[in-house]
Amino acid sequence: MATERFPAYRDDETPYAAPSGDLWDLSNNEISLPPPPQVLSVLRSESERAHLYPDPRAGLLVDALAGHFPVDRGSVLVGPGSAGVLQQLLLTLCGPGDEVVHAEPCFDAYPLLIAISAARGVPVPLTATGEHDLRAMRARVGADTRVVILCSPHNPTGTSLTPSDLHDFLVGLPPGVITILDQAYVEFDGESDPRDLGLLHAHRDLVLLRSFSKAHGLAGLRVGYAIAPPALVARARKTAIPFSVTRGAERAAIASLRERDTLRQRMAYVRGQRDSLFKHLSDAGLAPLPSRGNFLWMPLGAGSERFAEASARAGVKVRAYPGQGVRVTVGNEAAHRALIAAAHDFSRAAT
Repeated sequence: MATERFPAYRDDETPYAAPSGDLWDLSNNEISLPPPPQVLSVLRSESERAHLYPDPRAGLLVDALAGHFPVDRGSVLVGPGSAGVLQQLLLTLCGPGDEVVHAEPCFDAYPLLIAISAARGVPVPLTATGEHDLRAMRARVGADTRVVILCSPHNPTGTSLTPSDLHDFLVGLPPGVITILDQAYVEFDGESDPRDLGLLHAHRDLVLLRSFSKAHGLAGLRVGYAIAPPALVARARKTAIPFSVTRGAERAAIASLRERDTLRQRMAYVRGQRDSLFKHLSDAGLAPLPSRGNFLWMPLGAGSERFAEASARAGVKVRAYPGQGVRVTVGNEAAHRALIAAAHDFSRAAT
């Protein structure tokens, strides 16, 4: 495969620097809270077994996820983060000449992972309100389409697809076209039940993609999973990098699944911080979109990179999409204060 035609992940990202050299990093959609104490205890214990290989099947985690939802264990695919699982799925489903339809802008890894699978990405612009243009996406599905990727809540805009819209879209696709619904941020959506698999049961060509990186706060451990038809899971497991989910990551993910009350409390906290930040950025005139994720999207167009530079000078790193907008992760109050001050300064300078 010729890799010259695509860059490494975020290799071309514009570097921004604060005068002091220190930045609050609100660019990666990480949760600002550390893992719960029970999860940290598991990690400390597992650190003493770092000399041992993990189970290449991550069987305990597969069993835990199967019981959590519940589904048949043959429907669960685990891997190193949701991006790693997505790569397994695309390698399984796609080859040279195949097409993958997705929204644009999107998670930066989609185009890269599509290219690695030797397929061709077919980006479809979001609507003016930052939502999937499902009608336009359906129109781009053709004879060469193997996969459609949807993301809800959407990264980077935070908009969410309704179950009825998803159902209508799915029933309109040709048989055999697989839809991968990326739900990395679903736990932050207070109006959705992350354990509701109704859509999955109703549509045999649907895959749900999930992550322990966001709500569970295990981004540094790299654990993701998909719930999919067993025949697809069996094929996708053959594309996995051996031992890609470490012992510590597997055990921490299992422990985090058990902390349901703690997770609900953490999500309530993040949603409260998100709503507060939304109000302050709105008051500053930056018109963020209402979000169901742990981040906000500001459609600043040509001013996106200027705002990222201004934020960096104030000590806050954000994610700029040149010519489109800026994504800001919900952080802690100190980071928010610095960002809000930068937002007001930016608005004043623009008037």
